[in-house]
Amino acid sequence: MSRPRPQSFQTNSARACPDRPWQNLPGAAILSGMSEILTVTVDSLAHDGRGIARVTTDGNDGRGAAVFVTGALPGQIVRARVVRRKTRLLEADLLDVLRPAADAVPPLCPHQSVCGGCPLQIIPYPAQLRWKENLALEALSRIGRLDRTLLNSVWEAPRPSPDHTAFRNKMEFAFGPGADGGLVLGLRRRGGAEVVPVPDCVLPPAGARDILEAARSMAETSGLPPYVAPASRRNAGRSKGIDAAGAHGFWRFLILRHGQKGDDPAPRWWVLCVTSPGGAAGRTAARALGERLLQRFPDLAAFIHEERQSPDPLAAGERRVLCLNERGREEAEAALLHLPLGSRLFGLDAASFFQVNTGAAQSLARLATEMLNAGGVEKGSSLLDLYCGVGAPGQLPAPAFERLMGLEYDRRAVALARRNAEQAGLTHCRYEAGDAAVLLERLRRDRSAAWDTVLADPPRAGLAPRVLDSLLKLRPRRILYISCNPATLARDAQALQTHYEPARLTGVDLFPHTPHLECLSLWRLRG
Repeated sequence: MSRPRPQSFQTNSARACPDRPWQNLPGAAILSGMSEILTVTVDSLAHDGRGIARVTTDGNDGRGAAVFVTGALPGQIVRARVVRRKTRLLEADLLDVLRPAADAVPPLCPHQSVCGGCPLQIIPYPAQLRWKENLALEALSRIGRLDRTLLNSVWEAPRPSPDHTAFRNKMEFAFGPGADGGLVLGLRRRGGAEVVPVPDCVLPPAGARDILEAARSMAETSGLPPYVAPASRRNAGRSKGIDAAGAHGFWRFLILRHGQKGDDPAPRWWVLCVTSPGGAAGRTAARALGERLLQRFPDLAAFIHEERQSPDPLAAGERRVLCLNERGREEAEAALLHLPLGSRLFGLDAASFFQVNTGAAQSLARLATEMLNAGGVEKGSSLLDLYCGVGAPGQLPAPAFERLMGLEYDRRAVALARRNAEQAGLTHCRYEAGDAAVLLERLRRDRSAAWDTVLADPPRAGLAPRVLDSLLKLRPRRILYISCNPATLARDAQALQTHYEPARLTGVDLFPHTPHLECLSLWRLRG
């Protein structure tokens, strides 16, 4: 795609000073109270979904500066307000779209313009895939320093998501304060922390809207306020231990999971409510919310209440307080749901990690199994499954290996991985809970059991330095690295290249309408 020439730096700011060009400001200087307005043509896409334009200024050396515009997309001409300046970089918020992209399509969701969930929704889906592919290849080339010719020889076109709406089996919604003093339950505003209602969101299956509105209304009648995150790290440090009576509120997140209850193919819902510690009053309110939801929605299989004391924005509980089954009775086992992968059903807890796009996860599982089994697996081979979760997808290729060891920090997930292996008759699979770096180092020192193949599926942050170091010292013959973040994959790829070379690289689109792409890379030990 040809790139338009950089636009001139146009400003409507009354405070613009011609004798103090912006590039002379110190890096990362924040513009406080300024209103510089740019008119730019957006020509590319950043890894976080922002549009990128180019500008020039008086006194510029000709190389230009990049403008990252929140809410803008390639092909648009936009007006944007500058909010931050860095060295050769501006950050701006979208004000108006003066000319839409030539290939723009109507949004699938009425909330697309304000919600931060689907920034690419007005780009045709084939073009979305092309942008994701470009971002992944650019990261692997620039950050990972993989030779572009080599990349082109091993890269395969990304597999598309079979569904573009109603594909998510998990959605995380946040509570927030409403303009009228009530509660809002929705998603974050694009580029901000404000919670906006999204009753017509197209990502979850049918039925989510009614559960959300009922939960919001019921939580509002409790009289307990929504949680408001601290505005700074200093405040965050002081907020620890604040309960429902404090300034930061009680209701935090409502997580919906959609799956099966055992072998029953009828889809059911699981609701996980995360709150701040609220004492007896808070726990009573959360229980009342769960009981009322279970009475109202017969397809609700369980309600789980967890508390989180940390002031960070993670939608995850730190302590489980309550689990009610479909009859409103306490039952820990009610938190178990099942999701398909390959030809199997995997059991997981309502709080466990599992791929959120059920259809695309099947493509990922098929690819992972194919890559690990390609060319046949030698007799006596072993598979080390790093960050194994509840055992998926590592258990799918497991029958071809003589031994499988899964490592996972979450003890609850490890117990479920053992259970899933037992139900599948995989008696040669073992699982251990703990820090991956510590467990890997112990395995490396145990020279009685070598591991020739590794499946690594780390979180978005990628492999921790100690884990990567231990993995390189372990020297397996093959490593299949599954990553949900091409940037951290590229960072780790730079280290892997010291002993390994890529044999296959591809992607699976688990997150339509976002810039995210799940990447699979197969690495073989040199020599």
